[in-house]
Amino acid sequence: MAADASTADQIAQCVIDSYRALPKRGKPTSKGPGKEEWTVLAGFVIEDTRPAASERFKCVALGTGLKCLHSEQLRPFGDTVHDSHAEIIARRALVVYLMNQLQQSMATIPCQKPGTFDLQPDSTKYRFGGDGRLLLHLYTSQCPCGDATVESLKTAEDDDSSDSNEQPQLKRRRINDGVIRGHQDFGSLGTLRLKPGRADSIPTLSMSCSDKIARWNAVGVQGSLLAKLIDPIYLSSIVVGDLFNWQSIDRAINQRVANALLGKQLPDGYRANRCTIEQTAVVFERSQTAMKDTIAPKDDVVTADASIYWYSGATSSVALVNGQRQGAKIRRGECQTRKLWPDVCKLALFNKYRELFPPSQEVSTYRQEKDRATEYQAVKACLLESQGFGSWVQCPKEYESFGVAGEGD
Repeated sequence: MAADASTADQIAQCVIDSYRALPKRGKPTSKGPGKEEWTVLAGFVIEDTRPAASERFKCVALGTGLKCLHSEQLRPFGDTVHDSHAEIIARRALVVYLMNQLQQSMATIPCQKPGTFDLQPDSTKYRFGGDGRLLLHLYTSQCPCGDATVESLKTAEDDDSSDSNEQPQLKRRRINDGVIRGHQDFGSLGTLRLKPGRADSIPTLSMSCSDKIARWNAVGVQGSLLAKLIDPIYLSSIVVGDLFNWQSIDRAINQRVANALLGKQLPDGYRANRCTIEQTAVVFERSQTAMKDTIAPKDDVVTADASIYWYSGATSSVALVNGQRQGAKIRRGECQTRKLWPDVCKLALFNKYRELFPPSQEVSTYRQEKDRATEYQAVKACLLESQGFGSWVQCPKEYESFGVAGEGD
């Protein structure tokens, strides 16, 4: 079901209303006279397509943010969030929501009314909205960073720095063959990009949001852990606010994947997904564009330091700074205590997964458990071995070799 303009606005409004209902902690604020913070908001919305559905649209997960950790800030315990861009942190919150829903479905008698997941006949796997009644949409207040935005950024002002010839050489070099660092070389289209950081900063190891969303169009949004328990879940649509360029977004998240997987034999349930791309006229009040339109000409807008995430069923939203809970004190070389883990970090998700799927084997590491999702990993390998995705920068093994307590292997 395609998302028309009216539907796109409803999806955007659904996420924005959910954001507005959350407490102030972690939201953009004034940084003093003449300085206002802005951020990106992203959220996942489930649409119930049944004519008699009591609630057509429901926001089930959202996130805000513009930051990610550079390569020297990464920790080997899985207890921090490496990438806090809005779309990515919202997707991690979505995984928590899906795990909670799956736990409920596993405890439900099959003849009872359908839930978010239904067990498939003659299968050990569950399917999202088993009879096709549920659709999943992604809203983002600004076009995803990376390939989807490069054409818009040719003329848009870069909030952090310009691409003039006076910029340091660090900003202009490629990290790997075929991977561009952030906001440079706008003439290269359909190219993998790392999240930028400042021109003089240590490089990140985080692929752009465009690249990650494109990968979701191949392997699904549920991630590798859940892929052992459920069929892949694909986006029906992506709804975008600022910096909208249909051709750029379609190339970045749809066409690149279609080209990469053309003619490939994929496991049952997997495909090169093509999601509908729609623009919304609904304004997110703390977007960069909206803030520039409302502040005095002499004032400035700056990127928000904090991120927040929330998922349906959570008691409240959680604020993150530098990938950890706001206010948490981390000791160098030690895993955080469990109560300080963000529940969207890899370590917390690994433990939650273990509740769903108690191991029949000796307890493994996070990376080993991901690798056991053989069909998911086969599709991922098929994508990353293709010409357009072959230079993907993957998370080094040492940052995913932790066990359920965060200890190394």
